[in-house]
Amino acid sequence: MRFFKKFIFSYLFTALFLLSSCGYSLRESSSELSQQDLVLLSDNSDLNLELISQLKAKNNKIFRTKNIENENGLIIRIKFHELNKFSGAIGAGARTTQARLDYTISYELSNKKKIIIEKNYKSTKYLSFNQSDLLSMEREEKILVKNFINDGIKNMEFLLASKNNED
Repeated sequence: MRFFKKFIFSYLFTALFLLSSCGYSLRESSSELSQQDLVLLSDNSDLNLELISQLKAKNNKIFRTKNIENENGLIIRIKFHELNKFSGAIGAGARTTQARLDYTISYELSNKKKIIIEKNYKSTKYLSFNQSDLLSMEREEKILVKNFINDGIKNMEFLLASKNNED
């Protein structure tokens, strides 16, 4: 039995050593939407303003109108961007214990030559709460909105990276 344990340990150690020595690592986030000139065409809703702030956090220059200076940049046209909240309760006098948040963003990515990608991205998350912690629920909801928008940006980056690999 002791020999078997030593064999398993040496096997795991060897496998770990080989994986780490060959440079294997988990893929980090894409940099397709980092340090670029971006033209964002959208209204000034709270969701779009949060999208702008997250894109600025990636060291992008954000322009709100198309002009000659930023013709070479990527154009992001937000067609539809919303967050819907739903709650449900069953029976008379029932209390809601869970809310569903549905996030939807419809966008078009293009450059000065042509439309690259048109996409609708949807995501749903559930938020549990009770009446005693409504303030914490509002805080959690704000965090979920930031996460939704971050996931939408990751979706844009993934589509851009896959489009660039095709070309």
